[in-house]
Amino acid sequence: MKKKSVSLLLALTLVFSLFPAAAAAESGAVTPTPPEWIKAEEYLVIPDDAVYAPVNWTEVEALREDARQGGLLPEEGKDWAEGSAGACYETGLVRLKYAENAGVETQEGRKAFYSAGRAFSAAESQWYSRWKEHDELYYRLDIEKYRAWLVFSYAYVNDWGKSLAPALEALNMSADDFFDGQYMYLVSEENRAKVIADIESYRAQKPNQDGGITLWIDGKQLRMDTAPEVRNERTMVPIRAVAEALGAKVEWMQETQQILMTRAGSSIIMTLDSTSAMVDEEVVEMDVAPYVSVARSRTLIPARYVAEFFGQKVEWDGEGRRVLITEDKSVAGKANLEAWALPMGAMLAKLNAGNPTWFGLYPRDASVAEKCQGTLTSGTWDIPDRDDLAYTVLAMTIYGHDSTFREMAEDVKLRTEKERKEISEASSAWPSYMWEYTEYVDEKWGDRGIMAWDLFRMSNLVQWGYTAGYVTYEEALALLEPAAMLLCESFSSWDEAYENYLDGYNWWARNNVLNQDIWETQRGKIYLEMKADPAIGAIFDDTLFQTGVIGLPEE
Repeated sequence: MKKKSVSLLLALTLVFSLFPAAAAAESGAVTPTPPEWIKAEEYLVIPDDAVYAPVNWTEVEALREDARQGGLLPEEGKDWAEGSAGACYETGLVRLKYAENAGVETQEGRKAFYSAGRAFSAAESQWYSRWKEHDELYYRLDIEKYRAWLVFSYAYVNDWGKSLAPALEALNMSADDFFDGQYMYLVSEENRAKVIADIESYRAQKPNQDGGITLWIDGKQLRMDTAPEVRNERTMVPIRAVAEALGAKVEWMQETQQILMTRAGSSIIMTLDSTSAMVDEEVVEMDVAPYVSVARSRTLIPARYVAEFFGQKVEWDGEGRRVLITEDKSVAGKANLEAWALPMGAMLAKLNAGNPTWFGLYPRDASVAEKCQGTLTSGTWDIPDRDDLAYTVLAMTIYGHDSTFREMAEDVKLRTEKERKEISEASSAWPSYMWEYTEYVDEKWGDRGIMAWDLFRMSNLVQWGYTAGYVTYEEALALLEPAAMLLCESFSSWDEAYENYLDGYNWWARNNVLNQDIWETQRGKIYLEMKADPAIGAIFDDTLFQTGVIGLPEE
């Protein structure tokens, strides 16, 4: 009879978030071996990873044994992994066995495949955040991610084949090689055909096959369905290529033969075959006009002008024949607001497979902008535009959940034991332990309440808003400044601020952690892991609390 995991706590928290990033190279590391349900030739070993330390490998073996004994994916808890790349990868392998245990064609089995894909995706992100390059291991993790997700999928997701194609290309794999992998027999013939068609489409349209010009934003090459052309020494690209990567909305106005691009409150109108552009109602002359490429039947616009009109820095790499587009951060002057933003937003960046050291959480492209737009417009936030973003950030900086906590803390003081019992019995939203926990947090933090819980999330909101194209880099920093100032005035170190954040998060999430060491909670471990990671730890600079907040230059 199949059973639920006996080590449910282990499966939920994965214990791997304890692993310090540098622990991998310690002497005495085990020699990892693949579990028997995985093809030995496909098993990956992550170089210098903490998971191979003996104490950590013991936990891997415990999870594997649970899977061997018929364990299933827990019904509750997060469906992604945490910790080092190796920890996430090993978790994904265990979840593949959970899928087998449940029955690979059952709903529970497919859910386990999806969860395995999330774990492989987390491993891929962890590896990239450590080395900042797309190497062989990165692409092999990418392969395992898409294999798991394709088995899970009841309906094909558009462009999965195109997303997979770069990994196949880098590893010199064919589509047949990909589908020769474990569990691939479960992919429907229809989805298999769509993946192959997408891969072939990607390869047919791949830019720079003949040494042509490529475009890069934030160090990441833009994939375009039409290769750039050069006219009047300007690189011309398809209408949406640069604009949508920056979070801009693009509209083609057929009657006037114009292209309207809007981003962060600014608008650009270009007219076909005209060198006059309208930038925020001001006429600007360009030295090249948008045109329809006869060879490709596509409308092309000048990449440099689009980028510069939206405040970006554009450079030409002649040797590599690359147009390099990055944010023009000179507008910030001597402000240190980005230095505040990164550690404030680090926790959610980490939990959402972003890069805590990167303002905006992810290098930009059209899919990332769309993802951030989706986060802001989700039921959690319901922020459809820049005005709502500004209102939410400023309102929650001043009030937010901290105001609710303070009201509840005052109410708790007035309740008799009888009233407390009756309220908790009547409502699952207020468990009995919350009375004591609220008193504890209130006494511990006093007037500071749970403010860091609000202030930290404001950093993520402005960064999502920036990447989504709601606000400019300068506007994002300006929105964050009040939160940074409150944080600086209220705390003296990142440890103290994060301790307040953790209490606030656990109070709001109704997590019963009253008798636990706050640093042994899930997010507490993640914070300590980030501080110990050489690639991330430097952002938690306590001297900021002595320097104070340096704002944007006055106009």
